[in-house]
Amino acid sequence: MIIKFAAAAAFMALAAAGHAMTVTSAFGSPDSGPAMGETMLVDFNSTTLPTGYALSGGYGYATGTTSFAAAPAGDTTQYLYVSSALTPNNATLTTAHALKSISFYWGSIDAYNTVDVLGAGGVSLGSYGGSAFAPANGDQSAASTNRRVYFTAGSGQVITGLRFASTGVAFELDDVAGTAVPEPAAWALMIVGFGMVGFAARRRRATTPAVAA
Repeated sequence: MIIKFAAAAAFMALAAAGHAMTVTSAFGSPDSGPAMGETMLVDFNSTTLPTGYALSGGYGYATGTTSFAAAPAGDTTQYLYVSSALTPNNATLTTAHALKSISFYWGSIDAYNTVDVLGAGGVSLGSYGGSAFAPANGDQSAASTNRRVYFTAGSGQVITGLRFASTGVAFELDDVAGTAVPEPAAWALMIVGFGMVGFAARRRRATTPAVAA
């Protein structure tokens, strides 16, 4: 696994050899927020999820730090958590929408936490343990252990969900954001638009009169 660091931006990029999924992260405390072009998908402020999204497995909701979970640094709203104290010790968030990218704010990252990015048919596109985001020591306030983690699908892939698992006290997260794969009609309009721009540019070149020296 190749790990690149850009200290000035508090940024980490992971790229697994032979794996099309791209993973990046930005230090939080508080949350650095969705990437440019992403929109908020699920904020967990209500136990009723937006249309097209579903949660299954073992999970709980909390606000602030409790005996079950610690709020992601700077997060004052309701968040989601999974824990080894719950049965099962994992939860899956799925969507009926095809996504090109997805991100979430991951609080007090621990080595015993794992997230799987799901693709078409629920197949795992990649599994990422907390240890990939060192130091992963569960610090509840440090920027390095409270991060927004971004996942971008590779060519020919779509993202359909996330699976969170914990073999320890808790995996805490909030504010899932992402970008949708353009609908075929949108792609067609974009292609037509590019064609019209190219045609107009060629027409302007063809009709520009020559100037004699």
